[in-house]
Amino acid sequence: HLGSSSFCFSPSHRPLLGRCAASSQVARAATMSAKQIEGSAAKPSFLSRVGSSITNTARSNLRPGAGLYSLLFGAAAGVAISGVVYAGRTLQVLLFDHEYYKLQSRKRYYEKQLLFTREQEETQQAHYLSSMAAEYDPAACRMPFKALDAKYRF
Repeated sequence: HLGSSSFCFSPSHRPLLGRCAASSQVARAATMSAKQIEGSAAKPSFLSRVGSSITNTARSNLRPGAGLYSLLFGAAAGVAISGVVYAGRTLQVLLFDHEYYKLQSRKRYYEKQLLFTREQEETQQAHYLSSMAAEYDPAACRMPFKALDAKYRF
């Protein structure tokens, strides 16, 4: 302890003999009396004790190798990796995804097919009606031995 020796160091780091011992004792007494006046030598408050215990627990558990540290590190790494994967997939969809164009092309082709089949059905229906009209015999629609109704005539 430098203050109790017979010399001390000045700002230029040269030893000063004699005067320093007395001045260091006065400074020590002043700080002790200040502590007693302010009450800092008393027992710490409940909140400061709780805060210091939490701080000490956090310091001991948040060092490399501790379980809590490993769990938090793994969680942070997982969040970072999933963020990178999300960003990569977003870029892949924005820049390289042609599935949308494929689906649109298939939908257009399906619509063309649907229109073609409807036209075919309409044509077949028209042929069916014309064949039925060719076979139409109004005399066959009358009751036996009765006159033909007007509604069955063309």
